[in-house]
Amino acid sequence: MDKIELIKRIFRTQVKRYISQILVIFLFIFISAIATAGVAWLLDPAIKKIFIEKDVTLLFVIPGLIVLAFVIKSISIYIIRIKTIKISFNVTKNIQILMAEKILKSDTAFLANKHSGRFISNFTNDTQILLNVINGTAISVIKEFVTLIALMSLMFYQNWKLSILAIIMIPVAGYFSKRIGKKMGKIVNQSLQASEVFTKFLSEILKATSVIKIFQKEDEELNKFRKVIENRIDKLTRVERTRFGANPIMETITGMAIGIVVLAGGYLSIRNEIEIGSFFSFLTALMLAYQPVRALSGVNIAINEGLTAAQRIYQLLDNKDNISENSNKKDLIIQNKDIQFKDVGFQYPDGTQAIKNLSTKIKGGQTTALVGKSGSGKSSFINLIPKLYNINNGSITIDSQNINEVSLASLRKEIAVVSQEVILFDDTIEANIAYGRVDATKEEVILASQNAAADEFIRELPNGYDTIVGENGVKLSGGQKQRISIARAMLKNSSIILLDEATSALDSESEAKVKHAIDNLIKNRTTIVIAHRLSTIKNADKIIVLSEGSLVGEGNHEELLAESDTYKKLYTQEIAG
Repeated sequence: MDKIELIKRIFRTQVKRYISQILVIFLFIFISAIATAGVAWLLDPAIKKIFIEKDVTLLFVIPGLIVLAFVIKSISIYIIRIKTIKISFNVTKNIQILMAEKILKSDTAFLANKHSGRFISNFTNDTQILLNVINGTAISVIKEFVTLIALMSLMFYQNWKLSILAIIMIPVAGYFSKRIGKKMGKIVNQSLQASEVFTKFLSEILKATSVIKIFQKEDEELNKFRKVIENRIDKLTRVERTRFGANPIMETITGMAIGIVVLAGGYLSIRNEIEIGSFFSFLTALMLAYQPVRALSGVNIAINEGLTAAQRIYQLLDNKDNISENSNKKDLIIQNKDIQFKDVGFQYPDGTQAIKNLSTKIKGGQTTALVGKSGSGKSSFINLIPKLYNINNGSITIDSQNINEVSLASLRKEIAVVSQEVILFDDTIEANIAYGRVDATKEEVILASQNAAADEFIRELPNGYDTIVGENGVKLSGGQKQRISIARAMLKNSSIILLDEATSALDSESEAKVKHAIDNLIKNRTTIVIAHRLSTIKNADKIIVLSEGSLVGEGNHEELLAESDTYKKLYTQEIAG
């Protein structure tokens, strides 16, 4: 997307809705420009009538008009800035909401392929730069341009010869502005990338503090972080150096223009071709005009900076999702809760083949276990059922309904997941348990907690169910987090349960309680369990053995011991270990 198209898109999608407020801004821009030009114009009669003709009446009138012009200008600028700030913050809010929606609804594959630091950088650095450009540049361009036109009109009114001499330096300023603007876009992109690396590194350090301490890597990580910080500061310094690089050039151009005008004006004055009052009025207008010229010279720089940030934002917003909700699709209707894989093939975006032409049928209301070495495809198998990823070939059906042909909402409503890696939000325990059913009553939350062997430890906490668990449950032990996760799944009351060795983080006493609770949970439900300990799934109705993404055996425990070398080897290794 080129710059013009990007500007049009930002205006069409974000700015156009505030057109009424923008028209109000334009009105006050016009008033401000007239007031600015009025101050310069008033100097002509001030010098003629007060200093030369000694008019006592105008001694009070003209200064009063000058004060009035400044008051009108200041009020106009205040209104312009307040309105501009309101629009720019609303645009930033709208863009951040769009990005939040995009992230929440994007494919798992897209999110997994990007570091979280990139998204954080989009939300913070990119939107801040875009905000600064809209707030400090977009409206400012129009304001300074209108002011410049008003002042130049006055200059031509006073003396067209001096005006032509004065404006010959403007194209020179435009030339340098264009060159610096092109350079700015490249440098800003490098700066944003450096800020993104900084955000990534900071995020990882905060998550890995305990690992860093255990392996005594504090100094090593500090040295790495120092280099990341130094690189970011270096890039930010280059941005600011480039931004202000135009200032010496513009001051020089302004000085040259004023010098030429004074020289020419003096020559005309000697020849009696210009009055002293007109000349000072012209000179004041010229000096006031070069403020807008200086501001406009930085516009190209600021726009390139803002467009670089906008391009990064729209790269996120324009990502095409392969998995999205479609209101035209029918809802999933659960009857027997049967799941069938037919010639299913799946590979990750990086080309890793996770599932290879796999066919199997999981009978509704029964427990099916997945076993296999690490990397055999167990997690991929489970992730395909709630359609976190799209399969590349074959089909997955639930009660003979292809999951690609039913709505996502109805599909995922019928699935609950309990994983080893428990995700909790920095909220109360009650809110975390009720996450899947916000309409659940307190009594239902407590009942689910009791069934998950969580109620007892929750009541022992200082604030009970109102206890804030901290970022990702940092205030709780691994076993406590796991039981809250199980309670959350119980409360959702779904037809299909996906378990990733849900009791693996529990002590023996809690495991016995939770196992009994899970037995109640999975009763009359289709349950698929990823087994890390084969001893826990010996009583499963069916066991699927995976190896390198392929199904190499299925049956119950006794059948597989007799018929599957892979399963027998895994079981023997566990017993021997």
